[in-house]
Amino acid sequence: MNVIMQEKDILTDILVLEKDLCKNYGSYIIESSCPKLRTLLTNNFKACVGDQFCVYDAMAKRGYYPSKDAPSPEVQQAKTKFDGISQKMQPMQS
Repeated sequence: MNVIMQEKDILTDILVLEKDLCKNYGSYIIESSCPKLRTLLTNNFKACVGDQFCVYDAMAKRGYYPSKDAPSPEVQQAKTKFDGISQKMQPMQS
């Protein structure tokens, strides 16, 4: 049986793969103790994040991945929460 994938299906598969790659690179980075390997993995992670966003953006423009902007109060609440976490971690980073 021949199965012909539609554009939306193909882009969805690519997006899922890119998300998994990003997660894996993040895990590998924090497990690596070799500076050169960490640099390589970090560069690959950054490229992967960019690729993931390009696929997401293509899907959003075609209406395959509808999203809406979060209300300003929710954005501010999240920012406040993560700023607080970041400040608490400052002493640990010294």
